[in-house]
Amino acid sequence: MKPAYLFFSIIFLSMFTNCRSHKDLQETPPAQFQQAYYTSDKGQMTFYLPVTTIQKNRVELKNIYFKGLKSPVVHDEDEENRYTAIFDVKQSDFVMSSDPKEEYGNKMPQRPVDSPIKIEKDQALLEYQESGETKYYLIDDIEERK
Repeated sequence: MKPAYLFFSIIFLSMFTNCRSHKDLQETPPAQFQQAYYTSDKGQMTFYLPVTTIQKNRVELKNIYFKGLKSPVVHDEDEENRYTAIFDVKQSDFVMSSDPKEEYGNKMPQRPVDSPIKIEKDQALLEYQESGETKYYLIDDIEERK
């Protein structure tokens, strides 16, 4: 009797822990978005998120998970209704020296990061805060523009 009770208890608890990973994935967007896209140039990939309307007092866009990388979302100063995230995709040359002062300008490469929720290659995961609670929204059909 006890092995069966233990077995069913483990299965029951695992059902609840597996559901938690998708609990914060929202079906409705935190703002009204236009078509998201990205550009690649000189070892840098820029993700663009055009926003039609957003309640800035209630919603704060935090990070974008895209192509195995994570980058903070910033408000684009050039265009009022656009947010961007910049990813370093090419490793730069390093200065190697016995003098640490000469190596000071070396830039660390951006490391791959697993997103909290599995995403496809043409999808991005937006992490945002709404009323102090961290939530996620899946952005589909992201296209590359030249």
